[in-house]
Amino acid sequence: MEKQKRVRSARFVVPNNEQAVISIGAEKVKGTLHLLSLTGGTVRLQKRFASGTFADIGIETASGTFSAAIELLRMTGGNTQAFRFIAMGAVARGRLNEGLNRMRAQGLAIKKTPLDQFRSLARRVLSPRAAK
Repeated sequence: MEKQKRVRSARFVVPNNEQAVISIGAEKVKGTLHLLSLTGGTVRLQKRFASGTFADIGIETASGTFSAAIELLRMTGGNTQAFRFIAMGAVARGRLNEGLNRMRAQGLAIKKTPLDQFRSLARRVLSPRAAK
């Protein structure tokens, strides 16, 4: 069986302090989007949430309101918390793709530096799975 090569989704710096609303049950917390990709992103929040917390995110985009179910991940530094998308509808997926394509056209993609590429190679080489 051939191994699949994992390719990380392109990440984009979100301009203009775009706001997002994180809803956990009845609680709504406003935050500022920092990074965004097809698979998730990071948001600056004034409140910390435990890794593994499920929530909904709402974002106003140029093409309309975008909402999706997310899982909050670890804090990435200061008050920035990572998240991954776990479910979204076809319309939301289309709006996300459209927004990311606009960010790509504006040159907002985060490019891998040679050091990032070296780290990625080192992780693959040193991974316990690579020894098999």
